[in-house]
Parts: sequence; structure tokens; C-alpha cells
Amino acid sequence: MSQPVTLDRVEVIFKENYTPLLSYVNSIVKDQEQSKDVISDLFLHLWQQKDQLQINHIKPYLFRAARNGALKMVTLSNRSLQLSEDTFNVPADIYNPLEKIVVKQSIKIVESLINQLSPLRKEMIELRLLGLKNQEIARVLDITEKKVEYNMREAIEQLGHAIHHSRLDKATVAGGLMVLNLLFTIM
Repeated sequence: MSQPVTLDRVEVIFKENYTPLLSYVNSIVKDQEQSKDVISDLFLHLWQQKDQLQINHIKPYLFRAARNGALKMVTLSNRSLQLSEDTFNVPADIYNPLEKIVVKQSIKIVESLINQLSPLRKEMIELRLLGLKNQEIARVLDITEKKVEYNMREAIEQLGHAIHHSRLDKATVAGGLMVLNLLFTIM
């Protein structure tokens, strides 16, 4: 880390990154307690190795370390994405009950469509939804940024095609397209 590593600095890094890291690890491990253990181990290692580590970009480092810790518990091929309603920042107080049902259904549909993607593309979409940029995703997955761009473009095209050719009602498709639009705008 470029700044001197103090307990206060590690605490700030922890507070800023704990929630998205926990969500990411839990999507792999599927167990809240094990996910917390992975994150605790990550930050313990970070603190213990603070004088030896040379970290230029802390966020991608944390996500890669979290991913590696999670993959020690389960294999990537056995996991599926489970999105929460707040993954898409759906404000609950502005929708009426019917709209809430449509939004929830749309999220479930998009979640099932994302789970049909290859493991790499699924993970890229998940990292994007957690707020990482292409460059950060590339560092987490140890691939080139161009490969991230290509796979994100292909994943979004796959999702758009699947939604377009589905037999879903128009409100549900519109909700799914809204989610895809969200993916486009944060790229």
C-alpha cells in the first residue's frame, strides 16, 4: 500500500470494502458464516503482512484475495448467482405493491438468465454489479482489460437476446431491460 499502514488505515479500508466483499464471497460460498470467516482471514492477513505487501490498487487486491479465499471452500463451477433486490438499488418506498412484484420478478428472471452465462462472464457481471470497473475486474480475475470488455459485451448481448426471445409479459421484459440498461450505463 502506498500510504503508511496503520490500524486506522486498515480500519478505513475494512469499513469501505466489507459489505461488497462479503456479498461477493457469499455469492460463491453460499454460507454467511463461512463468508465472514473468509473476509476476516483476508483482513487478518492484510494486517499481519502489512510491512511486506506491495499493493498499488487495494480494491482489486481485496476482491482477488476474497475470491481466492472463497474458492478454497467451493469450486467455481458449482455456484450460481443470487442477487438481492438492493444489488440493483431498487428503492422500495417509491413503488406500489404491484410494481414491487414486477421488479422482484424481473430481478429473478435476470438472475436466472445470468446463471446461464459461462462462469467467467457470470463472475464479471457480478463484479460489475458490485461496483468494479473493467480495469479492476481485469485485476481481480488476472486477465486483460480487453478480455473483460469483450466478455462483458458478449454477456450483455447474450442476456439481451435471451430476454428478447423469451415469452415473458411486457412489464417483466421491461424490468429485465431496465437491469440490462443499468449494466450498460455502468460500463
